[in-house]
Amino acid sequence: MWAFCKEKFQTLREGLLSYTRKERAFILFAMLCGFFICCEYSVIRPVSSSLFISAFSSKMLPYVWIAVVPLNFLLVSFYNRLVPKWGSKKIFTALALLVVLINVTFALLAKNFPTLSFLFYMWKEVYVLMMFQLVWSVIHANINFGRAKYLYGIFFGVGALGSVLGSTAPSFFAVAYGSENLVLLTFPIYLMLGLCYFRMSHYCNGDVPKKERDKEGGFLHGLQLIRSSRFLIFALLIVVFMQTSSAIVDFQFNDFLERTFSQKDVRTEYSARVLGAMHTLTLALQFIGAYVLINWMGFRKSHYFVPSMLAVSATFLVLFPVFSVVSLAFITCKALDFSIFGVIREMLYVPLKPDEKFRAKAVIDVFAHRSSKALASLLILLVTSFVSSHMLSWLSLTIAMIWIFSVAYGLREYEKITRAQEAS
Repeated sequence: MWAFCKEKFQTLREGLLSYTRKERAFILFAMLCGFFICCEYSVIRPVSSSLFISAFSSKMLPYVWIAVVPLNFLLVSFYNRLVPKWGSKKIFTALALLVVLINVTFALLAKNFPTLSFLFYMWKEVYVLMMFQLVWSVIHANINFGRAKYLYGIFFGVGALGSVLGSTAPSFFAVAYGSENLVLLTFPIYLMLGLCYFRMSHYCNGDVPKKERDKEGGFLHGLQLIRSSRFLIFALLIVVFMQTSSAIVDFQFNDFLERTFSQKDVRTEYSARVLGAMHTLTLALQFIGAYVLINWMGFRKSHYFVPSMLAVSATFLVLFPVFSVVSLAFITCKALDFSIFGVIREMLYVPLKPDEKFRAKAVIDVFAHRSSKALASLLILLVTSFVSSHMLSWLSLTIAMIWIFSVAYGLREYEKITRAQEAS
């Protein structure tokens, strides 16, 4: 095993040294973009969750996840219509300014108007995915599949470093400075993000190809691209499976969290420390686990790994429904989502056409990603209302098993696309 790892890391080193100066600069600034996006989100996420629970309780989480759907739809529609005309740089500038404006305004008003936490929770659910979409679309337009096999894990790993750094702020300062005040950190972090994004754009070979700029269509155009491709339907389904499972364990964790800790800032600190542990595990999986797993098991078998691990985690929750096990299941599910699943999902998009990478991908990775929480919310409300909250773990297990059976079908479609691309 050690010899295998040594050989693969030597290959990685040689690959990085083979890049031109411009390519290395692009990779560096793309990684820094991921770092700062993750850093800011790791500050905002525990704060928004804690403030929401204080104002509305964890029982309202399914309702806010459902409310996100129309906001999600509007943002993806605007994105798909504007990206061919504006390019990603202009859209990034507009969105980054909007994020800073909304977050700083919320930080100043939150103590006097606690019900704003509902709208802020909706906002943070969507804007971070749009920021990632803008960065990853540019990365896909500049990185080929051969390099993606080892570079994507590093991209995610640097993002995890940002998450670990960002989570330290609410972990240690929420009680001392107040949860609301931590939201002000968005401004300096996004200032650094903006500088890195424009440097990345300077060194890249473009984002939206010129032939794509004349194409019209918003959300429905992206949806039509998905409907016409069996492979994109598979990509959509695995995102739905992952995010539905993630939302269920998220609800379970916050339900236990609210019952265990009654004080708002203490909840913020505990959830941030759990997220810190999750980000640390994510970091290990991204820098080492994803690369070793893909090379050891192969790209195909790696797609079975994630749902299998989720099935194991759900089984433990069925057998031991206590807070410590729920916390562990939360850490496991989120770490897999942000590491191995993220890497193998992004690799699926490499052989696709530019229009599919920009606009179909936006529907899948932004709209379907967050709208899956609405589906999970309906399932949670049905199960908790008519059966028992303990059955949510059985629901997670069922989703994982369906996911496992769907992988063989989806990868057959993927292989057809890669063979057609190689033949052309």
